[in-house]
Amino acid sequence: MQETQRSVLLISGAPASGKSTLARSLAESFGFPLISKDTIKESLFDSLGSRLGAQIESPDELSRLLSRAAMEMLWSLAPSCPRVILEANFRPKSEYERGRVSALQGRKLEIYCHCTPAEAARRFRERAATVRQHPAHSMKTMSATLLEEFDRPFGLCPVIDVDTEHPVDPAEVAMRIRRYWPDLNDYACQFRSV
Repeated sequence: MQETQRSVLLISGAPASGKSTLARSLAESFGFPLISKDTIKESLFDSLGSRLGAQIESPDELSRLLSRAAMEMLWSLAPSCPRVILEANFRPKSEYERGRVSALQGRKLEIYCHCTPAEAARRFRERAATVRQHPAHSMKTMSATLLEEFDRPFGLCPVIDVDTEHPVDPAEVAMRIRRYWPDLNDYACQFRSV
């Protein structure tokens, strides 16, 4: 039996750039486990938020603390998965995060999601105003300065650029991934528009 090649798909980009929706579709398509920073953060909030909230007065500081913890969990879990999708608002200018990406073994491919800063800020505001917004995410707006942190991919491996200003076809993105990794098979044939 042929050994499975270690494969890491990084889904990067600014908050509200469509990363999570695309990552879920790709995980369904390829049958890869998905490790999402926000899912970890929300779980940490659900299990520890009330206890930590009693010690940390600011909801924003609690959110930042849980974000840092969620990222460390993502980096800790990733090496245990032979094939994995990592989805987060990675900071490409951070030497620490660049080092963590470089340390991941196996073939890597980055899917960089982006839209205009104005569109990302609009989506972020809309998402923050909905009832569905998890309480772990306390920020209600995204400044232009903060969005600049995500203005490029890591670029430490091949990059597939995905303009999310308009709806994205996940099947087309999967086809682009297969150009790099032709050995991938679809586990699910149904794709939804992002």
